Amino acid sequence: MFVGGFFYTQHSILMKKLVLTSLACFTAMLSVTAQESFDRFLDLRHFYLHGNYGTARTQAMGGAFTALGGDISNTYINPAGLGFYNRSEFSGSFNFLGNNTTTTYINSQQSTKRSPLDLGQLGVVFSKPGTGTRVKRGSFGVSYNTLTNFSNYYQYAGSNTHSSISDSFTESANANGVLPGTIIDRYEGNNNAAQNGTELAVVSGLLWYENGNYLANEQSGPVNQDGQVNETGNLGQLNLSYGANFDDKTYVGGSIGIQFLNFYRETVYNESFPNGVHLRSLFYDNELSLRGTGINLTLGVIQRLNDHLNLGATITTPTIMRINDSFQQFAGVDAPNSNDLLYSDQGRTAIDQYSYRSTSPLKASVGLSAFLPKKIGVASIEAEYVGYSRMSIKDKTDNAWSNGQTNAIHNEFKDVVNIKAGIELRKGIGRLRGGLNFITDPIKNAGVYNVKKNSVIGSLGIGIRNSNYFADLSYSRQVVTSDYIPYWGDSFDFYSATIRQTKGIVGITIGSFF
Repeated sequence: MFVGGFFYTQHSILMKKLVLTSLACFTAMLSVTAQESFDRFLDLRHFYLHGNYGTARTQAMGGAFTALGGDISNTYINPAGLGFYNRSEFSGSFNFLGNNTTTTYINSQQSTKRSPLDLGQLGVVFSKPGTGTRVKRGSFGVSYNTLTNFSNYYQYAGSNTHSSISDSFTESANANGVLPGTIIDRYEGNNNAAQNGTELAVVSGLLWYENGNYLANEQSGPVNQDGQVNETGNLGQLNLSYGANFDDKTYVGGSIGIQFLNFYRETVYNESFPNGVHLRSLFYDNELSLRGTGINLTLGVIQRLNDHLNLGATITTPTIMRINDSFQQFAGVDAPNSNDLLYSDQGRTAIDQYSYRSTSPLKASVGLSAFLPKKIGVASIEAEYVGYSRMSIKDKTDNAWSNGQTNAIHNEFKDVVNIKAGIELRKGIGRLRGGLNFITDPIKNAGVYNVKKNSVIGSLGIGIRNSNYFADLSYSRQVVTSDYIPYWGDSFDFYSATIRQTKGIVGITIGSFF
């Protein structure tokens, strides 16, 4: 029923009814235009599963800055850290991303590479002496951080002896029960655009109608299948932050975050039939575009317990974001004889455009930093709570759909705790850094799918710092495993493609004091 949808697992298998049973808690409320609905709530996790971000120093130390100050990344992580500044600063960062992806589909492997350049961070902090007897210093910061880069490309191919994507469309067409003539009249009356993917399969030749039932237009095997998925865009945040220093012991701060979402995915899928009777080949493509703007609030505090220990805590409200998305599908066939087609050999759907509100997870962190003897460095560790189960989607024009999507999120995701740790060693103007970021899988039913997708980001970095400027270099590496299912259904067997993505990020930060 679901064509081109995402489902995150850790292995590639011939999908069985167990998976469909475990999905039944939310599939019942999805329509035959399931690509749109299914992707929306799964992409929420895709958007909010952040790795290391910020300056190269922050990335190198695993992002463990809840109890540390004096870095412009505090504008996003913990604005209380701005209270540690004793002079103003300007800095900018670039990230070089190296994505190596290996995809396995029906025992066939495909490898791809992509190396985009990304603006990691850009900002300024203005620090001034405090007022009164207790406020020693106050700092205002403006910064932009790229939280997630969606750049990804992979391809897959294999020879399938079990099913075709047409089998998936056949199920939904028979479940709908709409006659071909009605579908064709709708198509022509809508400026030659189908209402959904199922009706598109009818008018573009993927399906045939006989004896009151729809069936795949080509039923010969094997079916040679190949596809590509191309994703671009990012999630960025502009922060307006303020941090104050009280008595050189207590540091408090707040930040308003304005998020910008820009995501685009193009999916290309092809089948060819070496022994085809009615069709030589077919294709099914789709395009999904999402743009959104949201707002959140972060509050934080850092307390100096003594000369060697800091305790920090921060909380970030859910981001309330208004998202506009558009989705369009294309399909067609290569048929030797036009008499083997119900209507035409290619077609498209109308552009489906939606506007809805999403709510991101609430986040909260608590951390401890320790300054090493003789000022040789600092170590930091923290725990980060992420409330994935509290994500939601709201469409004022369709409460039933909104409630169904939100219930699906609550059934599928759980709240998690991530662990971050970092260390910085100092010698003269030189800096040596390292960090770990342990990310917990938020999928609630991972045991049902026989998966466990916890991951670790390891990072290293070096830097130099004097009274006028600083420069930092970092490298982070993470291996992410997921699955992509080109199509599925409940009356036939189908395959998933295992995706193993190795992400290497080189961060460069240059800044100056004034």
